[in-house]
Amino acid sequence: MANNSRQCAVMFADVCGSSSLYKDLGNHAAEFKIRQLLQGATVAIHTHHGRLIKTIGDEAMACFNTASDGLNAAIAIQRLTLEGSLQLRIGLSFGEVLEADSDLFGETVNDAAFVANIARAEEIIVTSGMFAALPERQQPQCREFDRVALKGGAERSVIYRAQWQAERELHNATQVMSVLHTTQQVQRQVLQLVGPDIDVSVFPDQSPFHLGRASTNAQTLDTPLASREHCHLLYRRGKFVLVDHSTNGTYVTPEGQREIYLRREELPLEGCGTISLGSPAHQSSLTLTYRIIQSHP
Repeated sequence: MANNSRQCAVMFADVCGSSSLYKDLGNHAAEFKIRQLLQGATVAIHTHHGRLIKTIGDEAMACFNTASDGLNAAIAIQRLTLEGSLQLRIGLSFGEVLEADSDLFGETVNDAAFVANIARAEEIIVTSGMFAALPERQQPQCREFDRVALKGGAERSVIYRAQWQAERELHNATQVMSVLHTTQQVQRQVLQLVGPDIDVSVFPDQSPFHLGRASTNAQTLDTPLASREHCHLLYRRGKFVLVDHSTNGTYVTPEGQREIYLRREELPLEGCGTISLGSPAHQSSLTLTYRIIQSHP
């Protein structure tokens, strides 16, 4: 069947913590709760003039003719979780898609899925294309969140976090500074990584700095329990943050503290300490030492 090309907003909504839910409640009860939430999300999608493309386990994919409808639907879906025990993370992108056999394909779909994976529980992350397609009255709802290389892309682009809980956002201590403010801090810190045959300095404008076994990473680490794309370092709010997205996790030991295990989580790095990919430091064949150095602007 021939592919039809058109412009639209694509959304992925993913239920967080479903694996632990199945363990805690059992298969039938967990599946019922997830199905209820996805049914509510489907109603919100239709209410905001969207179309449900498919559900894949605990994830829903939808499309909208306008970016405005897509963002409104995402906010409505997040509000469904306020009274329940489940949480969602949502990614949105806008651009050209190919449609065939009632499914969507192309870069816009890939970008929406990519930023959905970046989002944490209760977050809505949108691409720069989605932000640009929003009407001016809605753009202030989105704040610059990070610069990332979208899947398959070489250049970093800005992604945004949509605010849907205004009061919480205003008082949230983890609120992200704008990219402009961050670049004003760009020379204030440098992160040094030292290990066997490794001695690199990571500057804020090199963020995100990727580590893993694949040669495409900024720093390739040859250790068997590391993932191909294991983790990356961000410079955010005047601090370096380690973000894990691996299979086996990352172990961080700040100087004078206990070892911290991260898996699909993030941790601000301060002072100095050690980083081990895939196994605790005492079991690892490759442990990195990190040190944050203050520099003058």
